[in-house]
Amino acid sequence: MLNQRLHSFIRTLPEKTLITSVCTGSWIYGAMGLLDGKPATNRKEPDRLEASGAGKVPIDRLAEIAPRAPISRSRLVDAGRIVTAGGIASGMEMGFHLLRRAGYDEDFIFEVTRIMEYAAAFEIYRDDIEYA
Repeated sequence: MLNQRLHSFIRTLPEKTLITSVCTGSWIYGAMGLLDGKPATNRKEPDRLEASGAGKVPIDRLAEIAPRAPISRSRLVDAGRIVTAGGIASGMEMGFHLLRRAGYDEDFIFEVTRIMEYAAAFEIYRDDIEYA
């Protein structure tokens, strides 16, 4: 059953409110129709059950839940008001991206990644972003 209280709360947010999701959180926005016409992403690597054929990889399920959303294989998708990230670790890149959107420069963001011992991964993933 869908969480109607959560859906109601999201619908009451002002249009200018940024909403984000990591991994299967994008299913909520998809079920609400908020992703219609907007690209979005989700986790792309299957767990054991999903790989066995008994389940479905979350990005494929997102395509079913939100058939009018262009599904992106990028690690992060910035569709303006809605920002979606793939698997849970890509939430790190979302955080860095939100710092960038808030006006912080790359030197500051890199310093944050260095302190977090995430600089090497950040260099690999920093540009895996799709903008709508």
